[in-house]
Amino acid sequence: MSMPAQFESARRCGARNSCGQPCRAMAMKNGRCKFHGGKSTGPKTAEGRARIAAAATRHGRCTKHALKENRFVRQLLKSSRELVAQILRSETVP
Repeated sequence: MSMPAQFESARRCGARNSCGQPCRAMAMKNGRCKFHGGKSTGPKTAEGRARIAAAATRHGRCTKHALKENRFVRQLLKSSRELVAQILRSETVP
């Protein structure tokens, strides 16, 4: 069974694959295939950037607020350990 003529005559993507050969998929309007469509320019508006940031947040453990809170908790733990050590030292000294 042969390919339709328009498939054979369609423009090809031409992006280099991992073997160094040009991609043979049909090109879209921008000249590349659906896999090699080119780099995204990213969101331009503040609303778009906020939407991307919200979509990229998975668990919230690395947000500015969470990191600040973690630093505070570590500081409290350190000071409480020092306080306990100081109390234990003062009780053992005759």
